[in-house]
Amino acid sequence: MSLLEVEGVERKDYSNSRPLDVHKWSEYPEVNGFIEEIFKDLSSSYGNTNITKKLLKVLLLDLYVAWSSDPDLMIMFSRNNNAYQAKSRYNELHIGKKIIHLVDTCIAHSIIEQKIGFNDRLNGVSYQSRIWASDWLKERFKEAKFSLFHLHSHPDRETVVLKDGDKKLINYVDTKEIKRMRSLLCEYNELLARTHIDILDLEAPLLTIGNGKKEMRLQINQQDKFVRRIFNNGSFDQGGRFYGGWWQRCPKEYRKRIMMDGIMTAEIDFSGLHVVILYAQEGIDYWTEVNEDPYAISQMTNIDPAINQRAVAKLLFLTALNAGDEKRTLHAFRYQSEKGSLERKLTDDQLSPIFHALKRKHEPIAHKLASKASIDLMYVDSQITEYLIKAFTDIGCPILTVHDSYVVPFGYDRFLHQYMQKGFEHVTGISHPALEHTTDYYDKLENEPEPSSPPKYEEKEYSKVASKRHLKDLSLFRQFMDKPERESWVANWTMVY
Repeated sequence: MSLLEVEGVERKDYSNSRPLDVHKWSEYPEVNGFIEEIFKDLSSSYGNTNITKKLLKVLLLDLYVAWSSDPDLMIMFSRNNNAYQAKSRYNELHIGKKIIHLVDTCIAHSIIEQKIGFNDRLNGVSYQSRIWASDWLKERFKEAKFSLFHLHSHPDRETVVLKDGDKKLINYVDTKEIKRMRSLLCEYNELLARTHIDILDLEAPLLTIGNGKKEMRLQINQQDKFVRRIFNNGSFDQGGRFYGGWWQRCPKEYRKRIMMDGIMTAEIDFSGLHVVILYAQEGIDYWTEVNEDPYAISQMTNIDPAINQRAVAKLLFLTALNAGDEKRTLHAFRYQSEKGSLERKLTDDQLSPIFHALKRKHEPIAHKLASKASIDLMYVDSQITEYLIKAFTDIGCPILTVHDSYVVPFGYDRFLHQYMQKGFEHVTGISHPALEHTTDYYDKLENEPEPSSPPKYEEKEYSKVASKRHLKDLSLFRQFMDKPERESWVANWTMVY
């Protein structure tokens, strides 16, 4: 068995799947009426219980979201009772193991279809069960009197997440600081929820990303906008980055065409952020006192000239911040390199001199390489990101974050530039960070302007014409949310279409 299987004349791709979202919710009467109608077919099996209706709503709404954006998308469904912790703070709807029996009942009533979990004998990998809407349910979806705009994350969904060293969710006791972080995230998520965020020229709300076995389809919709802050290793001083929103998985070339409420956007990032933070922790202002390409080293004679040594040095440096020792650093480098590339074939004897050259180049922070320093650095950059989220949320203007890169409506990039400088100084004590020093320092900006002035809009980035799908979706969203043609944050200098 493989992820591609022929059933009758229909070829199914079981790799086109995602986990069940147990946070999808709605209290609109149109949705409740739909659930009541479906429940009638199951009432003989369950009786009229609120618990079953709640489970059914979560299940059907997520199937509806999947079907609406990608009719071939399947839902990964665990049949392990331990996968459902009803009393966890991360399970606000208290979805328990009873959902497994409900799924079986829906299958028996031809409401949904499934592929039981299986082993891929070709690759030696096990896969969870897949479920998807039956043809009968798809017809009910077509007749439904609600749309994707009626659906949202449950209002009690947890936004502050703590994981242990094995990346498993763990409970915690609220503190004043945690409540403050949660309050900001709730305001931020509310702002995102009422902002139409889309890619200008997509005719279908789908992107194919990744290559080979990692290829997947990314849904672009107004439901995948919920953001959480995730801390690691059981500590609120490690990690803390903001995760969520389809734009974080969106390739850079498509982020250039993101629109917010019909307004074009601009993106700015920090150049060599973790290098600069490490030097700042040693009391050194990198760009003022050092001001060198952090990944430029002398050419190694045992490296194939066809290999971009700077790119190798950069990946090796960033990998070393995650790894615990040199051996793991070199192994992780090859694992992250593109399959079949010359870089992946580099041996320890070839990589080790580059690693030690980087340590000599960065002597003040050499002790941080191969020391698992990245988790602490992520906490620092997450504080900067929180500063920016608060600044923009306070003025009611949406901002999208991709860890150390930020997207805002065109025109507000001038303010983003200033806030990034203020936020960096506020957190690190170092002023005047490089925000667009060179294109490939952090591979975010192209054709950057002079660092001393705010970035300028490049017309060529928006040469695409808005698709009919985008314009229709924007119009329907405005109508559903009762939004004005022009939001309060939209000044005259942002009115670029």
